[in-house]
Amino acid sequence: MRAEPRANVQCAKRVGAHAVRRPQMPDQERVRENGVFRYVAILTVLVATLAFVALDTFSVQRARLADFFSKPISKVRIENQWQHVSEGDVTAILQRYIGAGFFDFDINEASRDLEALPWVASVDVRRVWPDTLSLHLKEEMPIAKWGSEQLLNQYGELFTPGSTDSFAGLPLLDGPEGSQDSVMQQYKELSQVLSPVGLRLNGLALSHRQSWSLTVNAMRVEVGRHDVLARVQRFARFYAQQDRAETAQFASIDLRYGNGIAVKKSTLKLAPLSDVAQR
Repeated sequence: MRAEPRANVQCAKRVGAHAVRRPQMPDQERVRENGVFRYVAILTVLVATLAFVALDTFSVQRARLADFFSKPISKVRIENQWQHVSEGDVTAILQRYIGAGFFDFDINEASRDLEALPWVASVDVRRVWPDTLSLHLKEEMPIAKWGSEQLLNQYGELFTPGSTDSFAGLPLLDGPEGSQDSVMQQYKELSQVLSPVGLRLNGLALSHRQSWSLTVNAMRVEVGRHDVLARVQRFARFYAQQDRAETAQFASIDLRYGNGIAVKKSTLKLAPLSDVAQR
């Protein structure tokens, strides 16, 4: 009677062991899982290969398109005429850039090099597809000489051409360094005073002591440091009242008097004049 419980215990242990054991995967399911894995692996390799081939093909086609659209710049189209700018100087500068690809041509650098030329005020450089460069140069406009080597443009800016000999007809202005703006402004104001009475202001100079002197027609006119505009106005009124045969003998004028004018004639005689305001 005692052996039966032991048999029951052993049977229970065997049942318990079977209860915790993981079920075995059937062979058919294992085969199916391995097939899916191989399919995914093959598909992944195939997609990667196709992507690589497509990328390589795209790179080649892109390079071919770039070569087609970016042909070397080989032509220059001049859009305006130049009077003072040397064509040889322009050619020498552009020669450094000709041959660069259409999109590789450095417009900013070429423009800076061209604007460094003495007679060039501004530059407009444009690319014209497929291989042409459009060039428009604006030249400086000289309105006066400054000293013996420089010219002044309409904005009062100095520039230095190769020579100023061919600009003898321009008014000659001069002054200390950095004074060109004030000298130019003074020139404009005094010209407006002298022009109505038939006098041309050919030259204006400002000394280091801030004293003004003028060249009017063939006369040298000393104005001094103070009341410049008022003194020149006084001289203009005086000149307008004189006979032209008389004024033709004037060699120099001195306006550095409080109420008078000193005239030096070509006969080398100095004739002080009375107060012009009383005339």
